[in-house]
Amino acid sequence: MSETRYPILADTSALVALAMSEYWTTAKNKLQLTTTNVCRKELKRHVRNNHEYAREGTREHRLHHGSKRALAAFDEESTAFTTVTVVPAPNGEDAGERAIEAEVEQHATAYQVVCLNDATARNRLQKRCQQTGGDYRVVPPTYLLYVLFDTGELTKGELCRGCGAMMSGENWTTKAAVHEMWRAIPVDCTGYVDDDLLL
Repeated sequence: MSETRYPILADTSALVALAMSEYWTTAKNKLQLTTTNVCRKELKRHVRNNHEYAREGTREHRLHHGSKRALAAFDEESTAFTTVTVVPAPNGEDAGERAIEAEVEQHATAYQVVCLNDATARNRLQKRCQQTGGDYRVVPPTYLLYVLFDTGELTKGELCRGCGAMMSGENWTTKAAVHEMWRAIPVDCTGYVDDDLLL
């Protein structure tokens, strides 16, 4: 496993959500991102524990296929996706988030963007970033599509619809979740996305 650290650090949920998006191929070809050995272990567990033939649209289907796609991307030599090893490796239900936090604590200057789904973990990291004068942004998974928009890979419509589809597909549809998913994205998507998926 390469210890190259690309500017974007992403957790398990962010990788699954991105891998299941319509723009996965673009993301694979254009983004440079890193994850941890712990998150890769979680992706492997999702593939193992969720049935390949689960009904499309179910959480089980998304976890299996999203994880499988993400893992394949890390194994392709052509993509700029790398894995770093966090030691000691945390375990338990929130091991992925804690591994991301440990990696940032040890190598904060390597990252410009830290992408996590869990709002509590994002808030902890954001607070730490402010306290230590860090120079990275802590963002939700939808922000990865914004990076593609910001670099000219997606149109505004594609960004907006992609974020809406990601939120619907991952069931991030409560008012609080919707607010969190848009908070870091400085684009008005009115007219592109259903009102219930907008701030």
